[in-house]
Amino acid sequence: MSNNMQESTTRWTPETPVERDLVIGELNAILSSHHFRGSKRYPALLKYVVGKTLDGHPEELKERTLGVEVFERRPDYDTNADPVVRFSASEIRKRIAQYYHESGEDSPLQIDLPLGSYVPEFKPRAERAELKPSINGAGTDEEIQASIPARRRSRVAWWTGSLLVLAAVALGGYLLRRPAAPAATGKLWNSLLHSPGPVLMVVGTSHQEPIDPEPLHTTLMDHMTGPYHRVTISTAIALSRLAGVLQVNGKAYEIKEDTAASLADIRSRPVILVGALNNLWTIRLTGPLRFHFIPGDVRHILDAKRPDMTDWTTDTTIPYASVAIDYAVVARYHDPTTNGMVMVIGGLGPYGTEAASEFVASPQYLDQLLSSLPAGWENKNLEMVVKTDVINGEAGPPHLSSWTTW
Repeated sequence: MSNNMQESTTRWTPETPVERDLVIGELNAILSSHHFRGSKRYPALLKYVVGKTLDGHPEELKERTLGVEVFERRPDYDTNADPVVRFSASEIRKRIAQYYHESGEDSPLQIDLPLGSYVPEFKPRAERAELKPSINGAGTDEEIQASIPARRRSRVAWWTGSLLVLAAVALGGYLLRRPAAPAATGKLWNSLLHSPGPVLMVVGTSHQEPIDPEPLHTTLMDHMTGPYHRVTISTAIALSRLAGVLQVNGKAYEIKEDTAASLADIRSRPVILVGALNNLWTIRLTGPLRFHFIPGDVRHILDAKRPDMTDWTTDTTIPYASVAIDYAVVARYHDPTTNGMVMVIGGLGPYGTEAASEFVASPQYLDQLLSSLPAGWENKNLEMVVKTDVINGEAGPPHLSSWTTW
């Protein structure tokens, strides 16, 4: 095996049949995970680009070629009007990241699809003890295969039918093994964590109006593809981060869709609202706050003290691939309607919601918050506006744009 395999942070090209089989084994492990098993589009694209790269033809991995070869588009199709390749690649990157975060700690190597490219990168993890024989050139084909943990070859993921619950349990369970939350996180979360009763997380979906109950004769396929299951990956990521914070602090929680949550459900208990303009309760409860949401084709976070300021907007009529910035409201306050503590994690678009969840769950970003706010803020109601740059369809790091306390 070539010497450049010693560096797990550099790109490595398999040079022998054994090394090629190692990559294929890792690809199969990824594709058999729950992140990819329920889709046809994303496994097809990932399998194609890995195969072409292993065959020595990475120069063929261009957007139009992939659209024709993988997604059966016409050779002259408009890639701007039909960004199926870009969208699929973005989703693959997210799902690969989730796979390695949740299940890939014992992976012998890592497959990545770098931003701005459709050529995958293979990064052997030479630090794994089980790979040492093969790294030194002493491993047989059988030893290479044996180095891939048996639990990964035989793992069976329990698919609940709900991306919400799956993501929350997976990442929440991981975070449960981490040390106790640091001071920065505690100052923001303590008022919810110390409130009596389980936290109710009310999650927004793509349907903004209450929908009628499904008829009893609705097929399973119609149920899975209907409005009851329209939850974005960004929302699922946000939910998993929030669930992780609650679990690591030993706080019980429940999850309901916004259309299924009544005022009786949210009264006199701690509540987290996930999503903004797709969450009926977020729109209702943030209406009286200084920073609140204005719906429309051009969505807007309004600052009641500066109503003429229109910096915090997202135009929903432009192609999604050209979205460069998203904004979100993060709030933690005692709400008079619910008579309890409420936390709001809601973006104008899905990227804002995802970035806002990272903001409240990460001590790194909360340190930024602590350096900006006056002493004693943790004992007051708090509302903030968070900005994120959107890079190739993915939410970037969150940045604090404005805040208020009362």
